[in-house]
Amino acid sequence: MSMRMSPADAVWYLGETPENPMMISNVLWFDRKLDVSVLRERLQQRMLDRHPVMRMKIVDSMVPGVLPRWVEDRDFDLDNHVTESTLPPPGDQASVERLFSDERSTPLNRDLPLWQIHVRHGYQGDRSIMHTRLHHSIGDGLALTQVMLSLVDEFDPGALQISDQPWTQKAGELLGFGREMLANGSKLARHPLGMVDVAKDAANTASWAMKLLAPQMVDRTVLQGRPEGRKIMTWDPEGFDLDETKAAARANGVTINDLVLGSMSGALHRHLSEHDNLVDDVLVMIPINLRAPGAPLPRHLGNRIGLLPVRLPVRSPDPMERLLLLRERMEELKASPAPVVSRLLMAGTSLTTPAVEKQIHRLNQLRGTGVVTNVPGPRFPLHLGGARLAGSVGWGGMTGRLNLSACFISLGGRIFSGLVTDHAITPDPQSLLRYVQQEHRTLLDALPVTPEPVDGAA
Repeated sequence: MSMRMSPADAVWYLGETPENPMMISNVLWFDRKLDVSVLRERLQQRMLDRHPVMRMKIVDSMVPGVLPRWVEDRDFDLDNHVTESTLPPPGDQASVERLFSDERSTPLNRDLPLWQIHVRHGYQGDRSIMHTRLHHSIGDGLALTQVMLSLVDEFDPGALQISDQPWTQKAGELLGFGREMLANGSKLARHPLGMVDVAKDAANTASWAMKLLAPQMVDRTVLQGRPEGRKIMTWDPEGFDLDETKAAARANGVTINDLVLGSMSGALHRHLSEHDNLVDDVLVMIPINLRAPGAPLPRHLGNRIGLLPVRLPVRSPDPMERLLLLRERMEELKASPAPVVSRLLMAGTSLTTPAVEKQIHRLNQLRGTGVVTNVPGPRFPLHLGGARLAGSVGWGGMTGRLNLSACFISLGGRIFSGLVTDHAITPDPQSLLRYVQQEHRTLLDALPVTPEPVDGAA
């Protein structure tokens, strides 16, 4: 069994460099020792049997310009992909971060299907922690998160779907516009006013395509440079309180996403101030889910995301000034076709020659710093073989010379944050993560409206 790789997936495979492997990392930690035999059984039934791409290797094309193929690994062995070991004492946070950072820095074996799960026991005593690595060509970070959620004891396809309604709705509207234009061409020709509306929509789409292709001219900072490939992972195992954050957002007319981006902006403000390098904005990319709400994952997973350039305001020391500017910028993006346009542009680059593709990436990353991801997960407790999932963080791959990857994942009533940086550019992401935690508290305290307590409903 084999199949040609789609352009939307090939862009992640062809864009990989030794300095920035196109790898998605997901870290999950549990309140007790994990039964790996249950994990292996679930992987077989709920991942391998449902998603055959997880049994496939990638074979490069010998013809220039022709995309690679997925080919079934006839010697597939789960033992090649799931490892289990015990951490040396004391199994603390710092030692685990060093171990997982080394794994994040190591490319996946291209002679095998490109995914790996490492389970370590003895984390913070008698607990287990798991590091999942998946090549971005197999699927995006939201797809991986959905696959991992399918392994839990409480698995219910309807209850454990992750989606982002405003963005998926915008995607549907734009794609629907295209179908309607084709289906009603003759009717539109008889009604000039209708053609004017279509022309406006098409012009708006073209305008956003030019915006996304053009380099974003922001000042360079100490967060940018030439990566060497040695990655440093760090995360907060305690997290923020989701109910408090959600109530504060609702009371003040902003979103949770606005608040976490505001916390990130505040942390970057402090970091750049320390280095005497304050600028107006730091450019990051935000992955946007373009799957239909409630839609099951396809058998071959794939990438169904757009990447949006967002300027995080970092100049002002006032957290409210930064938040209001962020909200204004995010509202503009939500009202635009940018999410879908960005995905079409990403897929299109994989159909060009490698030289042209690298030039497109280079232009888009001249001023870029990294990626910020915000993933909403289930609020209720989750278990795997009886072990409660205590928390999770995860990061996608970064192209070209991007340095910083930040994530915010809500799970079980907490918002967990984490960072990945390149050692050659930002060797101390731990201090930046502490600033994220502190700035989150500072931002909530600065909000003008004190929220009423929430009941914990989603």
